[in-house]
Parts: sequence; structure tokens; C-alpha cells
Amino acid sequence: MTLREYILSLSQFYRVEIRAAVNASELGLNGMHVRCLHVIANTQECTANCIVKNMGRDKAQIARLVKEMIGKGWLEKQACSQDKRSQILTLSESGSQLQDKINLLEHELERTILAGLSPQDEADFQRIAQRMLANLSHKNVHND
Repeated sequence: MTLREYILSLSQFYRVEIRAAVNASELGLNGMHVRCLHVIANTQECTANCIVKNMGRDKAQIARLVKEMIGKGWLEKQACSQDKRSQILTLSESGSQLQDKINLLEHELERTILAGLSPQDEADFQRIAQRMLANLSHKNVHND
């Protein structure tokens, strides 16, 4: 297998496993939703602009995603005290429960993925993956 095939296969298996574990199709949940939930859960006073920067997506796409997630009852918004034009996004009760379930499932999947690997193997993989991401990030910076 080529590097491309390994990356695509790992990514596909990961998405399929997480989606199946959280009954994603029944909830209408996709990878963008999961990433957005993570960003909001891990960002104090999270705005749509924070999500745009973190996920590398355009503002219109994130605006549609946030609107959809509010409609599903996963997010709540409130006015930002420093900038009245911005809205602070937080997880609702059902959004927090969904995020907790996703976190648990991701930890279980991570244990499965890392089964049989030594701590050094894991550290090597993380180091190499970080370098690859930095290479791609550096490339994108110069192509903008």
C-alpha cells in the first residue's frame, strides 16, 4: 500500500467506526459536526470565527453548520460581552451529552488503533504525523 492509501484507509475506518458507534446516521451527525463539537467544547468563549480558524473552513460553511447544530439542539448562543456583533457558542445539555459520548467512543477507538504498538511506536507516529501536518500547513500558507 502507498502512503496515500494508508492515510485514506485510516481516515475512512476512523470515520466509519465513530459514526457507527454514535448512531450518526440516526442523529444526522457527520465529521464536521464532531469537529465543531470538539472545538466548542475546548474553546473558552467560542465564536463562529474561532471555529473558522480552527477548522480551516470558510465563514459561510461554518455559519450554516452552526445554524444546523442550533436547530438540532446541540448548541446554544449568547451575545458576547466584548463584541456585540459576535455570539458565544456553547454546548447545550444534549450537545454536552453527545460530546461526552463521542469522547468515550474516540478513546475506545484509540485503544483499538494502538493495540500492539509500543509507547515508542506511538510517539514515533505522533512525531511523524505532526511533521506531515506541518508540511501541509506550511504549503497552504505559501499558496494563499
